[in-house]
Amino acid sequence: MFVVGETPTLAITVKDLDKALTSPATSMTVTIKGPTKTTKVAAGAMTEDSTGKYSYKYTIDDGPGKYYVLYVGTDGTDIGKAKDEFSAEAED
Repeated sequence: MFVVGETPTLAITVKDLDKALTSPATSMTVTIKGPTKTTKVAAGAMTEDSTGKYSYKYTIDDGPGKYYVLYVGTDGTDIGKAKDEFSAEAED
């Protein structure tokens, strides 16, 4: 669990059908919604750390609760999506 005000690194790996790391040719983005379901980041570009490994640093700023994450990889007309979530508690 994180604390409001922290900046965790959200990360995802992308693999092809043979389970080898691969990078989408077009883009890899992240959308983040806060506990109030407000969109905090809309299709933010992720950093490619190495082939098939992406990250995004996000400063938690919408109060305590559950945050929802949607990763979208685009390769031409092919689109792959993955969902994740994390929680944040109030600062002491």
